[in-house]
Amino acid sequence: MTRPTFHTALVTSSELLTQPWLSDLTRMVNASYMVNYTNVIKFSPKKKRLQTDSTLAEELGEGGFTVVAFISNGPDQPDEVIGTASMKKWKDDGEWKPHDEPMSTTDRVDQDLNQILQKHVCLGDYELSTVALPPDPRIRGKGIAGHLVRLCEEEILRRQRASEKTSQSPVRIMIRTVKENNSAYWMKQGFTAVGSRTCPEGFWDAAEPFTMWAMIRELSPKSESESKQKDILEV
Repeated sequence: MTRPTFHTALVTSSELLTQPWLSDLTRMVNASYMVNYTNVIKFSPKKKRLQTDSTLAEELGEGGFTVVAFISNGPDQPDEVIGTASMKKWKDDGEWKPHDEPMSTTDRVDQDLNQILQKHVCLGDYELSTVALPPDPRIRGKGIAGHLVRLCEEEILRRQRASEKTSQSPVRIMIRTVKENNSAYWMKQGFTAVGSRTCPEGFWDAAEPFTMWAMIRELSPKSESESKQKDILEV
């Protein structure tokens, strides 16, 4: 099946609250986050990613933005929200530990000493969040999520070029994900785990404890041109 024709809008956090389709976006995101393909870590059947229409704008904060995809249902019908991806400033809350790769006894002792002397730091620039598509076979698996993520990345690079503090260093894109359910997927998209924490039952509406990973992928101006030729995410 071919990918449906759609158009997109980039909306800042301050603009988001005035959009006529905001409630549709909230419902779509919540429906998306109810989809669980792996069932390794189970979540409450009442799980809601966005509690209110203002939640996403509040999470994105100053400088954050979201890209939303729409399809047209005809001249007399409102456009349908079919996807979104967002970016916000990354905040390291200082609660991460090195992710749990196997290591020798000597390395583990050295790691424990380092953690006593200094907290593990996950350095990043922006956080990719709320990548969502409706649970609709017409939409999923067509590369729409990848397109939305690329538009987010292109906006980050555009801002970097426009800034007086333009740097040749790559932009560090971070994500937070449930290790047991989603880490393999994100590693296929080029992300690497750099931090780990154990989250209790109830966190993110989980029905059991789980491991959250902080993952990073570096974004350079070269990757912008490459991304125009290939979808990096096909959800």
